[in-house]
Amino acid sequence: MISDIKEVFDKINKDRFVVGLDINDSFAQVSVCKVDSDNPYTLSVKENSDEFNVPLYMLKRRDDGAWLFGEEAYEASDDGVLINNLFERARLGKTVRIDREEYLAKDVFLLFLKKVLLLFPTMVTPDKILSITITLKDADSDTIRMLQELPSMIKVNPDILHFVTYEESYFYYMLYQPEELQNHNILLFDTSGEKLRSYSLMRNFFKTPGVATVDVKEYVNFPSESPTEYEKGERDALFMRISSELCNSTVYSGVYLIGQCFYSDWASESLQYLCKGRKVFKGNNLFSKGACYAAKEKLSPSGKENKIQYLGDDRLKVSIGVETDDKPKQQIVLIESGAQWFEAFGRTELILKETDKINIFLAYVNNNYVAHGEITLPGLNTSSNRITRISIEVKMTGENKVHFKVWDMGFGELYPSTGKDWEQELSLEG
Repeated sequence: MISDIKEVFDKINKDRFVVGLDINDSFAQVSVCKVDSDNPYTLSVKENSDEFNVPLYMLKRRDDGAWLFGEEAYEASDDGVLINNLFERARLGKTVRIDREEYLAKDVFLLFLKKVLLLFPTMVTPDKILSITITLKDADSDTIRMLQELPSMIKVNPDILHFVTYEESYFYYMLYQPEELQNHNILLFDTSGEKLRSYSLMRNFFKTPGVATVDVKEYVNFPSESPTEYEKGERDALFMRISSELCNSTVYSGVYLIGQCFYSDWASESLQYLCKGRKVFKGNNLFSKGACYAAKEKLSPSGKENKIQYLGDDRLKVSIGVETDDKPKQQIVLIESGAQWFEAFGRTELILKETDKINIFLAYVNNNYVAHGEITLPGLNTSSNRITRISIEVKMTGENKVHFKVWDMGFGELYPSTGKDWEQELSLEG
């Protein structure tokens, strides 16, 4: 009987998927993985090709009003108004004008993403997607809020949507690589943006579990496009200097090179240097695959993070909670340190007796400092023997901003709710 049930679940899992979506200012890219597999594949723009990036263009065709996206939109620029810089415009809350009509850039951008996800094979229908992780070069609260509207457009449960930065996506990608690359520092060079970026994945196993961090550097004098013939030698020399500076200060066992720039033949000396004692890999889909692995871990942890955990700048260094009025006081943690600030959320209920104040605490992990404070609820009835049940919701609205919302729930028929609610935002220390 047990084996029969296992077979049923195995069959179900073979038809279920997780999705990693890489979004930046230039393109979007999608990787998909079966739940029971560790081998994600990246969707190609064209059949039987390694062209994974969908250029971030949209166009509304004049003759029939059809929306085109990606390369097709670019090639049809004579048939309508080509919209570019779409991600930036959407983040900034701007509008786009097409002939006499005006649209919110956010809505056009989300339509672009919906069309990108239509590249899925026919068997990857929304009801078979169990987890989606979006990876971003820079995550901010406005961008997160905008992208949180995506699930309703593609008709999936919003609870399956998660976000990671490029740094964390890189960590998850390496978490699934061969053993010989697991225990050492790894270097990544990325030319998929406007400028060269380096990501140094550093692992410290002297703690239990181990800690992984990613140090990012951007090189403003190193453009990401492939050099012209007369620029090749100069670009090779510059990349050689950058590589040697990083590798002379830290031992790396592997190097990853991302972006079309590395597919031309300009980096002869610098590549020869990097290949000495290190494994070197080229590719264009590391971040979307890393997001896919993150989606797997968020759906069903594999235990890989029991050995090593990621600690990044987007992770909270403070636990946030409330204290009861009991004696002794009890602390209720609503948001744990180590959570991603843009996914941090907590909720609880408290009983208040003859008071309009909530005691809160902030426990900072870096220096073991605990700050105490209170939130006042003006207008709450605090008369003698008055008991009130309140609901508290806490979420992060920025890297160092925490937002509290409180509702008066009343306490049965004796003390009905006033229907009031309160909101307050606090700044966290660095």
